Amino acid sequence: MDKLVLYRPRLEELSWREKWLGDSPTMSYNHAFGGTIAFPRERWTDWYARWMEDDTGTHFYRYLQMEDGGEFVGNVSYHYDEEFQGHICEVLVAARYRGRGFGRQGLALLCAAARANGVKRLMDNIALDNPSVELFRRMGFQERLRTEEYVLMEKEL
Repeated sequence: MDKLVLYRPRLEELSWREKWLGDSPTMSYNHAFGGTIAFPRERWTDWYARWMEDDTGTHFYRYLQMEDGGEFVGNVSYHYDEEFQGHICEVLVAARYRGRGFGRQGLALLCAAARANGVKRLMDNIALDNPSVELFRRMGFQERLRTEEYVLMEKEL
């Protein structure tokens, strides 16, 4: 199995994020929340300043990169959410790379980075029909809330 590492993208490399967010197969997990997401170039600079250059610790974003081949297979992130009073995380693996253990590796890398950055707890609100609920369970997350739309999974780090 290919090993992944976290990679801090440069501004001009946000074209990968734009591609993944606009790809229907990759964003199929997000159908309950609107599917694909537009991320045009004119939004990159402001997004980058908030997610990559803000040193308050409220945002974290990295690409998942194959250690040997250098290919980007997806991204991981977390941000502080006032509504949930905690850090909400995301693991996105491009559709063509799914089924190879990259989601598990990405979530493990994200948890380790969050812990190293002083985050005590990660959560994710996952659509009820999204199979990643089981991935989060296997990785030590527990169900904290279930609504008609999503399951809130949480892990103490």
